[in-house]
Amino acid sequence: MIFEFQCPTCGLALQQHQASQGFYCANKHHFDRHEQGYWVFTPPQRQKPTGDSRQQVRAKRFLLESGIFSPLIDKMAMMILSLQKEELSLLDYECAEGFYLRALSAKLSELTDGVNVHYSGVADAENAIFAAAKAQTPGILCLSTSKVLPFADNSIDLVTVIDKPLKGKESVRVLKEQGVILLVVPGPRHLWQLKEYIYPDLTEKSLQINLPSELSIQETQTLSFNLTVSGEQALTLLDMTPYAWRATDKMKHDIQVRHFELLEIDFVLVLAQKSSNGAKSLKSNS
Repeated sequence: MIFEFQCPTCGLALQQHQASQGFYCANKHHFDRHEQGYWVFTPPQRQKPTGDSRQQVRAKRFLLESGIFSPLIDKMAMMILSLQKEELSLLDYECAEGFYLRALSAKLSELTDGVNVHYSGVADAENAIFAAAKAQTPGILCLSTSKVLPFADNSIDLVTVIDKPLKGKESVRVLKEQGVILLVVPGPRHLWQLKEYIYPDLTEKSLQINLPSELSIQETQTLSFNLTVSGEQALTLLDMTPYAWRATDKMKHDIQVRHFELLEIDFVLVLAQKSSNGAKSLKSNS
């Protein structure tokens, strides 16, 4: 197994029991493989029992798998190939139900047979990681808090952080020296027509991304396109944002009954390399 695992309880190296496929450390902390195929690295008392509801997980998966974000998958795949690695380990940080792992795996396999990618993903909600495993998402899937990842220091070549905040420094800790984080961040115009329902005095602001000091920005690219979606699909997209809780029942109803011809999608993609002299932030007006 290409991945090196570390006990999230005590920090010692983890060994794998071949018969059960579970992991254990010298301090006798055990982490079992669920019958669905993922590994449980979170103590039962710390597990989120649900996270998104099953209905929400299904709605997000159905919408994403309709191909609406195909331009994003294409762009990410090309940026990964630009690293010119023959073999790499990839961790999708907070992978949810695994859509991006499945989509990237399919796209990279389609574009080239010269890159051997080993996939892994972590999610802290059991509903999500269960759905990822059931959908036959490739790689090592882990139920784990993002605050204490079950991977060894300096052991991962590439970490993807997609449409989620980069929390703490765990993703940097597990990244190899000269390893890379691919960060996908909503740009200033992302879902603009939905934001207009929620923020009465909406104004466009420049984007600022704060990065840990160990990360040095290597490349940034922007990706903007328009979608035609139903009101139900728009609500699902809204549900993926950190500001969805601000939407009142009336706002949701108004969105639901509308058809969106030109809903703006706006992403900024950042490749940042682990090094001792990093750039702490990125500002963009695009």
